[in-house]
Amino acid sequence: MKVSPTIQSGRVGRPKSKTGCNTCKARRVRCGEEKPHCLRCTSTGRKCAYISIPAPQRIDSPPRQLAIFAHQGWRERRAFEYYFHQAGPALSGVLDVAFWRGSVLQICRMEPAIWDAIISLSSLYERPPFMMLRRFVEHSYHREALVWYSRSLAAVQQRIDQGVADLTVSLISCILFIAIELLQGNRKAAMNLISQGTRMVIRAMTPIGHSSKNRPSIDRAILISVIKPIFRRLDTWNLITSGAPSNFHWPLDTFTSIVRLATLDEARNVLNGIVAEMKIFNIDTKQHWKYPADRRLRDAQGLVAKQRQLKDRLDQWHQSFLSLATSDQDASESGGTALLLMTYFSVLIEIQTCLDPSQSAYDKFEAEFRQIINHASIAIAATRNTDGHQPPFIFEMGVFLPLFITALKCRFPQLRRQALSLLNEAPPAQGLFMCRPVAHALAVLVALEEDPSTALDVSGVSAVLTKPGCIPPLQNRIWEFNISSDTDSQGRTRNWLHFSLRDFGQDEIRLTQNVMLFPGAQP
Repeated sequence: MKVSPTIQSGRVGRPKSKTGCNTCKARRVRCGEEKPHCLRCTSTGRKCAYISIPAPQRIDSPPRQLAIFAHQGWRERRAFEYYFHQAGPALSGVLDVAFWRGSVLQICRMEPAIWDAIISLSSLYERPPFMMLRRFVEHSYHREALVWYSRSLAAVQQRIDQGVADLTVSLISCILFIAIELLQGNRKAAMNLISQGTRMVIRAMTPIGHSSKNRPSIDRAILISVIKPIFRRLDTWNLITSGAPSNFHWPLDTFTSIVRLATLDEARNVLNGIVAEMKIFNIDTKQHWKYPADRRLRDAQGLVAKQRQLKDRLDQWHQSFLSLATSDQDASESGGTALLLMTYFSVLIEIQTCLDPSQSAYDKFEAEFRQIINHASIAIAATRNTDGHQPPFIFEMGVFLPLFITALKCRFPQLRRQALSLLNEAPPAQGLFMCRPVAHALAVLVALEEDPSTALDVSGVSAVLTKPGCIPPLQNRIWEFNISSDTDSQGRTRNWLHFSLRDFGQDEIRLTQNVMLFPGAQP
């Protein structure tokens, strides 16, 4: 999706209503009337409640949104209905209701481009192409989804070319397009869209960016409370995936203040900012250990100060979050709490071990790894559908990062095997991250560490899970790894595993590079 610097205004709204929630009435503000909780209340952390009305007898009429688009073809209406009842709730989880079941549904009633993106996303979500072995374009329902997607792209691009694109609509479209590309398995296209959308958000948030002379009159409540946090998280996905900091500089006040956390969503946004800083710190320290001893000595003081600062911020977040988490919660909120605590413990471990050159530093955190495993079961249970199955895709990093760190860095065999097992129980795709292929790759690394002579016999995660395992010796512990692909003479794809071991000399730390054909099932 191209981005134009001349995006012009077009307020998105709805007529004033007398049937809004009690909170909006008391505040004398317009209510969006989303049920069960309106967007304005959920985006600001306020309690939302409507006047109790006796439930009517069952009426088999379609949802209000479907009635508004009654002129659309029945296949479009069916796709929207699937989004309304299945895809939207699965994508939103407990923390993103304001976007997937609020902003999107509210705006699609007035914006054909959003409507087309929703029905395309819904059709792909019902039968995810990335989970199919055959080329998905062979199926008529996928071809139809791509027609709707192309129509949405063309509509957005036309407005941009004409200089009349609404920023809110463009950014919401961008998020939907990212999800559509991920469902097709197009990670590179999704990452490019993330970068484009992030650039637009940051430009809109700068003092010059939101002046009336240079920017449109957009709904800043949606931008600040809903859209900006999503792109901040998406930018963190790119950072974790690429292993390199982006060129974007978020405003200094973005998610840095930890005074009082009012909602789980706010807690997630603040923690995400710390995750991003932790990842950048991790990248810096890995480079630090590759420098000569004299260079490391000069840089050490600054890195120690940064480590202390990150640890203090994480401690502040944890104390504030514990006060929030003690309040009464339903099952879905408990899942969100468990997910945030998993992430907290994984970030704590990474911050504390970054400046230790030995992989044995992780052995001090057995209790924290165990906490991650305990919370993972609750978080994974919360994402299951009513039929007990996991959704194929969630628009969130979810349990991936904490379980990845546990399976890779926790050398206690029972705990790391539990992490591998839980990765396979989680939603298969979580944002940019594919759980099951990664679990297979991690299982191979576990085998390499515990008994290198049997690594080539690994044919899947189950082969590792059936063995009791052991705590691997220090010289076998892998520092970092990556996987590359090529094709052989017969056109078949081959995956290669690259991994590094550390060799400690008197005044330097050497890395031993290794490469091997990836064994077993291809990731």
